[in-house]
Amino acid sequence: MYNLKWYYRRLVQRLFHHFYREFAWSYDGVAWLVSGGLWRRWVLTALPHLHGPTLELGFGPGHLQLALADRAACVGLDASPQMAQQAARRLRCAGYTPRLVRGLAQALPFADASFATVVATFPTEYIAATATQKEIRRVLRPNGRLVIIPSAELQPSVYRRLIDLAYLITLMRGTPSAMPNTITLGTLVLQPTWVTVGPSRVLLLEAHFRL
Repeated sequence: MYNLKWYYRRLVQRLFHHFYREFAWSYDGVAWLVSGGLWRRWVLTALPHLHGPTLELGFGPGHLQLALADRAACVGLDASPQMAQQAARRLRCAGYTPRLVRGLAQALPFADASFATVVATFPTEYIAATATQKEIRRVLRPNGRLVIIPSAELQPSVYRRLIDLAYLITLMRGTPSAMPNTITLGTLVLQPTWVTVGPSRVLLLEAHFRL
């Protein structure tokens, strides 16, 4: 039974890998469906919490990068060449020069203390990796902040029950209804806040590193 679960989890991980790369063209459509049309608004919930030079990890199709395009010293990093193409096209069509870098969060190609804020919206498990945390801590300035939007949930409805079923099938965790005041993840101390967005709410985590 354990082996069956392991192989199924590996299959789901491979499917998501291809979804984020070869099938990146379908990302916005799928995101729209699973969010009831609120995905872009969910992502942009992070905006008021981003200050100073900002690094976005996993910029995806570039919605947050477009919102940050008028700010100085904001850059995005993603490992997917297909997502990089989408995001660059979105920025150029809006008249902006893309500030995008291909790379991994576990090995950030930036100097120490380069950013006041690092942000990740709906990241995969890479965000919890020790190597990722070390790199984020390295590139953040003293008293810098990490902002994470890990999940969101729709108000109870038939549509939400279908989405919950999709989470179950894909082994993705849903959003916990109750959250502690602080969450510790390795060297990170995270403070959760619920933000209401239309008929939904978004979980926003602001984090600092323990000394």
